Amino acid sequence: MTIKRLYLKILFAFLGILLITILLTMGLFMVTAGRCYKSYLDHETLAKLKIFKVMVQKEVERHKDLPPEKNPDLVQLLDTCTALFDVKLWLTEPKNHIIFQSFKGPVNFLPDRAHRQVHHDSGITLYHYIIKWNKYHAVIPISYRNQGLRLHLFVDTGKTNRHEGLFLMGVIVIGITATLMLLPAISYITRRINRLNQSALEFAGGNLSVRTDIKGHDEIAKLGDTFNRMADRLERLVRNSKELTANVSHELRSPLTRLRVSKELILDKLEQKGASDDAIIRLLNNMESDIGDLDTLIEEALALSKIDYQESALEPETFRFSDFIKSMVNAYHPLLSRNDLILDLNIRDFGKARQDKALVKSVFSNLMDNAIKYSPPGNTIRVSAETVSPKGLAFSITNTCVPMSQQDLDRLFNPFFRIPGQKASGTGLGLAIAKKQMLRCKGTIRAEHTGREICLTVCLP
Repeated sequence: MTIKRLYLKILFAFLGILLITILLTMGLFMVTAGRCYKSYLDHETLAKLKIFKVMVQKEVERHKDLPPEKNPDLVQLLDTCTALFDVKLWLTEPKNHIIFQSFKGPVNFLPDRAHRQVHHDSGITLYHYIIKWNKYHAVIPISYRNQGLRLHLFVDTGKTNRHEGLFLMGVIVIGITATLMLLPAISYITRRINRLNQSALEFAGGNLSVRTDIKGHDEIAKLGDTFNRMADRLERLVRNSKELTANVSHELRSPLTRLRVSKELILDKLEQKGASDDAIIRLLNNMESDIGDLDTLIEEALALSKIDYQESALEPETFRFSDFIKSMVNAYHPLLSRNDLILDLNIRDFGKARQDKALVKSVFSNLMDNAIKYSPPGNTIRVSAETVSPKGLAFSITNTCVPMSQQDLDRLFNPFFRIPGQKASGTGLGLAIAKKQMLRCKGTIRAEHTGREICLTVCLP
Protein backbone atom coordinates (compact mmCIF):
# COMPACT_ATOMS: atom_id res chain seq x y z
CA MET A 1 0.00 0.00 0.00
CA THR A 2 1.38 3.40 -1.04
CA ILE A 3 1.32 6.13 1.59
CA LYS A 4 0.05 9.33 -0.01
CA ARG A 5 -0.20 11.66 2.99
CA LEU A 6 2.97 13.59 3.74
CA TYR A 7 2.37 13.74 7.48
CA LEU A 8 2.01 9.93 7.59
CA LYS A 9 5.28 9.54 5.71
CA ILE A 10 7.02 11.86 8.18
CA LEU A 11 5.41 10.07 11.15
CA PHE A 12 6.29 6.57 9.96
CA ALA A 13 9.81 7.67 9.09
CA PHE A 14 10.21 9.07 12.60
CA LEU A 15 8.79 5.90 14.17
CA GLY A 16 11.17 3.78 12.09
CA ILE A 17 14.15 5.88 13.15
CA LEU A 18 12.93 5.80 16.75
CA LEU A 19 12.61 2.00 16.71
CA ILE A 20 16.10 1.60 15.29
CA THR A 21 17.42 4.03 17.91
CA ILE A 22 15.72 2.07 20.71
CA LEU A 23 17.16 -1.23 19.49
CA LEU A 24 20.63 0.26 19.15
CA THR A 25 20.34 1.86 22.60
CA MET A 26 19.29 -1.41 24.20
CA GLY A 27 22.06 -3.27 22.40
CA LEU A 28 24.60 -0.70 23.54
CA PHE A 29 23.27 -0.90 27.08
CA MET A 30 23.51 -4.68 27.14
CA VAL A 31 27.04 -4.63 25.73
CA THR A 32 28.35 -1.91 28.05
CA ALA A 33 26.34 -0.91 31.11
CA GLY A 34 24.30 -4.14 31.22
CA ARG A 35 27.40 -6.32 31.20
CA CYS A 36 29.01 -4.25 33.92
CA TYR A 37 25.82 -4.42 35.96
CA LYS A 38 25.64 -8.21 35.64
CA SER A 39 29.29 -8.58 36.60
CA TYR A 40 28.65 -6.46 39.67
CA LEU A 41 25.52 -8.48 40.46
CA ASP A 42 27.42 -11.75 40.10
CA HIS A 43 30.11 -10.52 42.43
CA GLU A 44 27.60 -9.42 45.07
CA THR A 45 25.56 -12.60 44.69
CA LEU A 46 28.58 -14.87 45.09
CA ALA A 47 29.67 -12.96 48.18
CA LYS A 48 26.23 -13.44 49.76
CA LEU A 49 26.15 -17.10 48.76
CA LYS A 50 29.52 -17.59 50.46
CA ILE A 51 28.10 -16.14 53.69
CA PHE A 52 25.01 -18.31 53.33
CA LYS A 53 27.24 -21.36 52.84
CA VAL A 54 29.04 -20.63 56.11
CA MET A 55 25.70 -20.33 57.97
CA VAL A 56 24.40 -23.62 56.57
CA GLN A 57 27.67 -25.44 57.18
CA LYS A 58 27.63 -24.21 60.79
CA GLU A 59 24.14 -25.63 61.41
CA VAL A 60 25.13 -28.95 59.83
CA GLU A 61 28.19 -29.26 62.07
CA ARG A 62 26.21 -28.41 65.22
CA HIS A 63 24.06 -31.53 64.73
CA LYS A 64 26.45 -33.99 63.15
CA ASP A 65 24.55 -36.91 64.57
CA LEU A 66 21.36 -35.89 62.73
CA PRO A 67 20.72 -36.18 59.02
CA PRO A 68 20.42 -32.77 57.41
CA GLU A 69 16.76 -33.26 56.51
CA LYS A 70 16.01 -33.92 60.22
CA ASN A 71 18.19 -31.13 61.58
CA PRO A 72 15.61 -28.72 63.08
CA ASP A 73 17.91 -25.69 63.08
CA LEU A 74 18.97 -26.31 59.46
CA VAL A 75 15.40 -26.87 58.34
CA GLN A 76 14.28 -23.70 60.12
CA LEU A 77 17.13 -21.70 58.52
CA LEU A 78 16.27 -22.94 55.05
CA ASP A 79 12.53 -22.34 55.54
CA THR A 80 13.21 -18.87 56.87
CA CYS A 81 15.40 -17.98 53.88
CA THR A 82 12.76 -19.32 51.51
CA ALA A 83 10.07 -17.17 53.10
CA LEU A 84 12.16 -14.01 53.42
CA PHE A 85 13.86 -13.98 50.01
CA ASP A 86 11.29 -15.86 47.92
CA VAL A 87 13.78 -18.50 46.84
CA LYS A 88 13.59 -22.25 46.42
CA LEU A 89 16.07 -24.40 48.34
CA TRP A 90 16.79 -28.10 48.21
CA LEU A 91 19.55 -30.53 49.33
CA THR A 92 20.90 -33.35 47.20
CA GLU A 93 23.27 -36.24 47.79
CA PRO A 94 26.30 -36.83 45.57
CA LYS A 95 24.10 -38.91 43.25
CA ASN A 96 21.66 -35.94 42.88
CA HIS A 97 19.04 -37.62 45.09
CA ILE A 98 16.93 -34.94 46.80
CA ILE A 99 16.88 -35.34 50.56
CA PHE A 100 15.22 -32.02 51.41
CA GLN A 101 13.31 -29.24 49.60
CA SER A 102 11.70 -26.09 50.96
CA PHE A 103 8.90 -25.95 48.38
CA LYS A 104 6.28 -28.21 46.92
CA GLY A 105 6.41 -29.54 43.39
CA PRO A 106 9.02 -31.15 41.19
CA VAL A 107 12.57 -29.91 40.83
CA ASN A 108 13.35 -29.43 37.16
CA PHE A 109 16.07 -26.78 37.21
CA LEU A 110 18.85 -28.50 35.34
CA PRO A 111 22.22 -26.81 34.62
CA ASP A 112 22.12 -27.72 30.91
CA ARG A 113 19.47 -25.00 30.42
CA ALA A 114 21.78 -22.35 31.77
CA HIS A 115 22.61 -19.31 29.70
CA ARG A 116 26.04 -18.95 31.25
CA GLN A 117 27.96 -20.13 34.32
CA VAL A 118 30.12 -18.31 36.83
CA HIS A 119 32.44 -20.42 39.00
CA HIS A 120 33.77 -19.30 42.36
CA ASP A 121 36.92 -20.39 44.13
CA SER A 122 35.02 -21.76 47.12
CA GLY A 123 33.24 -24.27 44.90
CA ILE A 124 30.03 -22.30 44.42
CA THR A 125 28.63 -22.44 40.90
CA LEU A 126 26.16 -19.84 39.69
CA TYR A 127 23.96 -20.49 36.67
CA HIS A 128 21.97 -17.85 34.73
CA TYR A 129 18.80 -18.71 32.86
CA ILE A 130 17.11 -16.57 30.17
CA ILE A 131 13.57 -17.85 29.76
CA LYS A 132 11.08 -15.06 30.45
CA TRP A 133 13.04 -13.09 32.97
CA ASN A 134 16.49 -13.60 34.46
CA LYS A 135 16.60 -16.67 36.70
CA TYR A 136 19.52 -17.71 38.90
CA HIS A 137 20.47 -21.19 40.11
CA ALA A 138 23.30 -21.56 42.59
CA VAL A 139 24.91 -24.84 43.71
CA ILE A 140 26.69 -24.67 47.09
CA PRO A 141 28.85 -27.59 48.31
CA ILE A 142 28.14 -28.70 51.95
CA SER A 143 30.30 -31.16 53.93
CA TYR A 144 28.50 -33.82 56.02
CA ARG A 145 30.21 -36.95 57.40
CA ASN A 146 32.75 -36.92 54.61
CA GLN A 147 29.94 -36.73 52.08
CA GLY A 148 29.68 -33.98 49.52
CA LEU A 149 26.14 -32.68 49.80
CA ARG A 150 24.97 -29.89 47.54
CA LEU A 151 22.60 -27.13 48.51
CA HIS A 152 20.65 -25.74 45.55
CA LEU A 153 19.21 -22.23 45.54
CA PHE A 154 16.90 -20.97 42.79
CA VAL A 155 15.57 -17.42 42.48
CA ASP A 156 13.36 -15.87 39.82
CA THR A 157 14.19 -12.15 39.67
CA GLY A 158 11.43 -11.60 37.15
CA LYS A 159 8.92 -11.71 39.99
CA THR A 160 10.57 -8.86 41.85
CA ASN A 161 13.11 -6.74 39.96
CA ARG A 162 12.45 -6.46 36.25
CA HIS A 163 15.24 -4.07 35.34
CA GLU A 164 15.29 -4.84 31.62
CA GLY A 165 11.53 -4.70 31.41
CA LEU A 166 11.35 -1.40 33.24
CA PHE A 167 14.09 0.04 31.07
CA LEU A 168 12.32 -1.11 27.90
CA MET A 169 9.03 0.28 29.17
CA GLY A 170 10.68 3.60 29.91
CA VAL A 171 12.17 3.77 26.42
CA ILE A 172 8.76 2.98 24.90
CA VAL A 173 7.11 5.71 26.99
CA ILE A 174 9.78 8.19 25.88
CA GLY A 175 9.22 7.17 22.25
CA ILE A 176 5.44 7.61 22.51
CA THR A 177 5.92 11.00 24.19
CA ALA A 178 8.33 12.10 21.48
CA THR A 179 5.87 10.97 18.81
CA LEU A 180 3.02 12.91 20.40
CA MET A 181 5.25 15.98 20.63
CA LEU A 182 6.17 15.57 16.96
CA LEU A 183 2.54 15.52 15.77
CA PRO A 184 2.01 19.34 16.12
CA ALA A 185 5.23 19.98 14.18
CA ILE A 186 4.15 17.57 11.42
CA SER A 187 0.73 19.20 11.33
CA TYR A 188 2.34 22.66 11.10
CA ILE A 189 4.52 21.61 8.17
CA THR A 190 1.77 19.84 6.23
CA ARG A 191 -0.72 22.65 6.90
CA ARG A 192 1.64 25.18 5.28
CA ILE A 193 2.27 22.87 2.32
CA ASN A 194 -1.49 22.36 1.90
CA ARG A 195 -2.00 26.14 1.87
CA LEU A 196 0.65 26.47 -0.82
CA ASN A 197 -0.94 23.64 -2.79
CA GLN A 198 -4.38 25.28 -2.50
CA SER A 199 -2.97 28.58 -3.79
CA ALA A 200 -1.32 26.76 -6.71
CA LEU A 201 -4.62 25.04 -7.57
CA GLU A 202 -6.50 28.36 -7.49
CA PHE A 203 -3.82 29.97 -9.65
CA ALA A 204 -3.99 27.08 -12.12
CA GLY A 205 -7.78 27.51 -12.16
CA GLY A 206 -7.46 31.07 -13.46
CA ASN A 207 -7.36 33.15 -10.28
CA LEU A 208 -4.14 35.00 -11.08
CA SER A 209 -4.46 37.31 -8.06
CA VAL A 210 -4.12 34.54 -5.47
CA ARG A 211 -0.98 34.64 -3.29
CA THR A 212 0.32 32.65 -0.34
CA ASP A 213 0.89 34.10 3.12
CA ILE A 214 3.40 31.58 4.48
CA LYS A 215 5.56 33.24 7.12
CA GLY A 216 9.03 32.27 8.28
CA HIS A 217 12.54 31.82 6.97
CA ASP A 218 12.62 28.07 6.29
CA GLU A 219 12.50 26.21 2.98
CA ILE A 220 8.68 26.16 2.85
CA ALA A 221 8.52 29.93 3.41
CA LYS A 222 11.12 30.43 0.67
CA LEU A 223 9.05 28.20 -1.63
CA GLY A 224 5.98 30.32 -0.86
CA ASP A 225 7.92 33.49 -1.62
CA THR A 226 9.13 31.98 -4.90
CA PHE A 227 5.53 31.07 -5.76
CA ASN A 228 4.41 34.64 -5.08
CA ARG A 229 7.15 36.09 -7.27
CA MET A 230 6.30 33.60 -10.01
CA ALA A 231 2.61 34.49 -9.72
CA ASP A 232 3.40 38.23 -9.87
CA ARG A 233 5.43 37.76 -13.02
CA LEU A 234 2.89 35.51 -14.71
CA GLU A 235 0.04 37.84 -13.81
CA ARG A 236 1.98 40.78 -15.19
CA LEU A 237 2.80 38.88 -18.37
CA VAL A 238 -0.80 37.84 -18.92
CA ARG A 239 -2.07 41.35 -18.18
CA ASN A 240 0.49 42.93 -20.51
CA SER A 241 -0.32 40.39 -23.19
CA LYS A 242 -4.01 41.19 -22.97
CA GLU A 243 -3.35 44.91 -23.00
CA LEU A 244 -0.93 44.57 -25.90
CA THR A 245 -3.40 42.52 -27.92
CA ALA A 246 -6.23 44.97 -27.27
CA ASN A 247 -4.10 48.03 -27.99
CA VAL A 248 -2.47 46.60 -31.11
CA SER A 249 -5.87 45.59 -32.44
CA HIS A 250 -7.12 49.13 -31.87
CA GLU A 251 -4.03 50.81 -33.29
CA LEU A 252 -3.92 48.68 -36.42
CA ARG A 253 -7.42 49.73 -37.42
CA SER A 254 -6.42 53.31 -38.32
CA PRO A 255 -3.66 52.57 -40.87
CA LEU A 256 -5.63 49.65 -42.24
CA THR A 257 -8.66 51.89 -42.72
CA ARG A 258 -6.52 54.47 -44.50
CA LEU A 259 -5.02 51.78 -46.72
CA ARG A 260 -8.48 50.52 -47.59
CA VAL A 261 -9.70 54.03 -48.47
CA SER A 262 -6.57 54.72 -50.53
CA LYS A 263 -7.10 51.49 -52.40
CA GLU A 264 -10.69 52.41 -53.20
CA LEU A 265 -9.66 55.88 -54.35
CA ILE A 266 -6.99 54.42 -56.63
CA LEU A 267 -9.56 52.12 -58.14
CA ASP A 268 -11.95 55.02 -58.62
CA LYS A 269 -9.24 57.13 -60.26
CA LEU A 270 -8.29 54.33 -62.57
CA GLU A 271 -11.89 53.91 -63.59
CA GLN A 272 -12.22 57.63 -64.28
CA LYS A 273 -11.10 58.78 -67.64
CA GLY A 274 -8.37 61.37 -67.69
CA ALA A 275 -7.15 60.61 -64.16
CA SER A 276 -3.75 62.19 -63.65
CA ASP A 277 -0.73 60.15 -62.64
CA ASP A 278 0.09 62.67 -59.88
CA ALA A 279 -3.09 61.87 -57.99
CA ILE A 280 -2.39 58.16 -58.16
CA ILE A 281 1.22 58.65 -57.09
CA ARG A 282 0.09 60.76 -54.13
CA LEU A 283 -2.31 58.03 -53.01
CA LEU A 284 0.39 55.40 -53.40
CA ASN A 285 2.76 57.50 -51.31
CA ASN A 286 0.11 57.73 -48.62
CA MET A 287 -0.25 53.96 -48.69
CA GLU A 288 3.52 53.57 -48.42
CA SER A 289 3.51 55.87 -45.39
CA ASP A 290 0.75 53.87 -43.74
CA ILE A 291 2.60 50.65 -44.46
CA GLY A 292 5.67 52.14 -42.79
CA ASP A 293 3.59 53.09 -39.76
CA LEU A 294 2.26 49.54 -39.55
CA ASP A 295 5.75 48.10 -39.84
CA THR A 296 7.06 50.38 -37.06
CA LEU A 297 4.08 49.55 -34.85
CA ILE A 298 4.54 45.83 -35.28
CA GLU A 299 8.30 46.07 -34.68
CA GLU A 300 7.91 48.06 -31.47
CA ALA A 301 5.05 45.85 -30.27
CA LEU A 302 7.26 42.79 -30.75
CA ALA A 303 10.13 44.51 -28.93
CA LEU A 304 7.84 45.28 -26.00
CA SER A 305 6.57 41.73 -25.96
CA LYS A 306 10.10 40.27 -26.00
CA ILE A 307 11.05 42.32 -22.94
CA ASP A 308 8.20 40.67 -21.02
CA TYR A 309 8.56 37.11 -22.30
CA GLN A 310 12.24 36.71 -23.20
CA GLU A 311 14.29 38.52 -20.60
CA SER A 312 17.80 37.50 -21.54
CA ALA A 313 20.64 37.91 -19.07
CA LEU A 314 22.24 41.33 -18.91
CA GLU A 315 25.79 41.69 -20.23
CA PRO A 316 27.35 44.46 -18.13
CA GLU A 317 30.61 46.05 -19.23
CA THR A 318 32.70 48.93 -17.94
CA PHE A 319 32.86 52.12 -20.05
CA ARG A 320 33.41 55.87 -19.60
CA PHE A 321 29.92 57.28 -19.30
CA SER A 322 30.58 60.83 -20.51
CA ASP A 323 32.36 59.59 -23.67
CA PHE A 324 29.49 57.21 -24.33
CA ILE A 325 26.86 59.99 -24.15
CA LYS A 326 28.96 62.29 -26.38
CA SER A 327 29.35 59.60 -29.04
CA MET A 328 25.63 58.96 -28.99
CA VAL A 329 24.84 62.67 -29.36
CA ASN A 330 27.33 63.06 -32.24
CA ALA A 331 25.46 60.41 -34.19
CA TYR A 332 22.34 62.61 -34.10
CA HIS A 333 23.92 65.79 -35.55
CA PRO A 334 22.74 65.11 -39.16
CA LEU A 335 19.16 64.47 -37.99
CA LEU A 336 19.20 67.58 -35.79
CA SER A 337 20.39 69.71 -38.71
CA ARG A 338 17.76 68.27 -41.04
CA ASN A 339 14.99 69.16 -38.56
CA ASP A 340 16.51 72.61 -37.85
CA LEU A 341 16.97 71.85 -34.13
CA ILE A 342 19.56 73.34 -31.77
CA LEU A 343 21.54 71.06 -29.40
CA ASP A 344 22.54 72.26 -25.93
CA LEU A 345 25.06 69.77 -24.51
CA ASN A 346 26.06 69.80 -20.82
CA ILE A 347 28.10 66.69 -19.98
CA ARG A 348 30.55 66.54 -17.14
CA ASP A 349 33.63 64.38 -17.31
CA PHE A 350 33.20 61.84 -14.53
CA GLY A 351 33.95 58.20 -13.79
CA LYS A 352 33.15 54.92 -15.44
CA ALA A 353 29.86 53.06 -15.49
CA ARG A 354 29.22 49.32 -15.44
CA GLN A 355 26.01 48.53 -17.26
CA ASP A 356 24.67 46.67 -20.26
CA LYS A 357 25.90 49.11 -22.89
CA ALA A 358 23.49 47.96 -25.59
CA LEU A 359 20.51 48.40 -23.27
CA VAL A 360 21.55 51.94 -22.19
CA LYS A 361 22.14 52.81 -25.86
CA SER A 362 18.64 51.62 -26.74
CA VAL A 363 17.07 53.76 -23.99
CA PHE A 364 19.04 56.86 -24.99
CA SER A 365 18.16 56.41 -28.66
CA ASN A 366 14.50 55.96 -27.79
CA LEU A 367 14.37 59.20 -25.80
CA MET A 368 16.41 61.14 -28.35
CA ASP A 369 14.19 59.97 -31.24
CA ASN A 370 11.12 61.11 -29.33
CA ALA A 371 12.68 64.49 -28.57
CA ILE A 372 13.54 65.11 -32.23
CA LYS A 373 10.18 63.84 -33.47
CA TYR A 374 8.06 66.04 -31.20
CA SER A 375 10.20 69.22 -31.21
CA PRO A 376 9.12 71.95 -33.69
CA PRO A 377 11.87 73.35 -35.99
CA GLY A 378 14.01 76.09 -34.46
CA ASN A 379 13.68 74.78 -30.88
CA THR A 380 16.41 73.56 -28.58
CA ILE A 381 17.05 70.03 -27.27
CA ARG A 382 19.15 69.93 -24.10
CA VAL A 383 21.16 66.85 -23.18
CA SER A 384 22.93 66.65 -19.81
CA ALA A 385 24.72 63.99 -17.80
CA GLU A 386 25.86 64.02 -14.16
CA THR A 387 26.44 61.96 -11.05
CA VAL A 388 23.45 61.60 -8.70
CA SER A 389 25.10 59.66 -5.88
CA PRO A 390 28.53 58.26 -5.07
CA LYS A 391 27.74 55.26 -7.25
CA GLY A 392 24.91 56.54 -9.48
CA LEU A 393 24.86 58.18 -12.92
CA ALA A 394 22.08 60.03 -14.75
CA PHE A 395 21.35 61.64 -18.06
CA SER A 396 18.38 63.78 -19.08
CA ILE A 397 16.89 64.98 -22.37
CA THR A 398 14.72 68.12 -22.44
CA ASN A 399 12.65 69.27 -25.42
CA THR A 400 9.70 71.47 -26.26
CA CYS A 401 6.31 69.94 -25.56
CA VAL A 402 2.66 70.93 -25.64
CA PRO A 403 1.06 71.64 -22.25
CA MET A 404 0.28 68.48 -20.27
CA SER A 405 -1.92 67.71 -17.28
CA GLN A 406 -0.62 65.69 -14.34
CA GLN A 407 -2.90 62.84 -15.37
CA ASP A 408 -1.32 62.74 -18.85
CA LEU A 409 2.15 62.89 -17.27
CA ASP A 410 1.35 59.85 -15.11
CA ARG A 411 0.22 57.89 -18.18
CA LEU A 412 3.21 58.89 -20.30
CA PHE A 413 4.94 55.48 -19.94
CA ASN A 414 1.80 53.42 -20.63
CA PRO A 415 1.80 51.50 -23.95
CA PHE A 416 0.11 53.34 -26.87
CA PHE A 417 -0.37 56.56 -24.92
CA ARG A 418 -0.01 59.74 -26.97
CA ILE A 419 0.08 63.29 -25.65
CA PRO A 420 -3.16 65.03 -26.55
CA GLY A 421 -2.60 67.84 -29.09
CA GLN A 422 0.70 66.43 -30.35
CA LYS A 423 0.84 66.71 -34.14
CA ALA A 424 3.68 64.26 -34.82
CA SER A 425 2.66 60.65 -35.37
CA GLY A 426 4.01 57.75 -33.38
CA THR A 427 3.14 54.31 -32.01
CA GLY A 428 3.13 55.27 -28.33
CA LEU A 429 5.38 52.35 -27.42
CA GLY A 430 8.81 53.98 -27.23
CA LEU A 431 8.63 55.25 -23.65
CA ALA A 432 6.95 52.01 -22.48
CA ILE A 433 9.88 50.06 -23.91
CA ALA A 434 12.38 52.44 -22.28
CA LYS A 435 10.76 52.04 -18.85
CA LYS A 436 10.80 48.23 -19.03
CA GLN A 437 14.46 48.31 -20.07
CA MET A 438 15.28 50.50 -17.07
CA LEU A 439 13.52 48.08 -14.75
CA ARG A 440 15.71 45.28 -16.10
CA CYS A 441 18.93 47.06 -15.13
CA LYS A 442 17.44 48.28 -11.82
CA GLY A 443 17.39 51.87 -13.03
CA THR A 444 14.61 54.47 -13.05
CA ILE A 445 13.11 56.84 -15.58
CA ARG A 446 10.91 59.82 -14.73
CA ALA A 447 9.23 62.68 -16.55
CA GLU A 448 8.89 66.32 -15.43
CA HIS A 449 6.88 69.01 -17.23
CA THR A 450 7.77 72.66 -16.75
CA GLY A 451 5.96 75.28 -18.80
CA ARG A 452 6.29 74.23 -22.45
CA GLU A 453 9.10 71.75 -21.93
CA ILE A 454 9.29 68.14 -20.84
CA CYS A 455 12.39 66.60 -19.23
CA LEU A 456 13.00 62.84 -19.20
CA THR A 457 15.65 61.74 -16.68
CA VAL A 458 17.25 58.29 -16.53
CA CYS A 459 19.11 57.22 -13.37
CA LEU A 460 21.46 54.23 -13.43
CA PRO A 461 22.89 52.46 -10.38
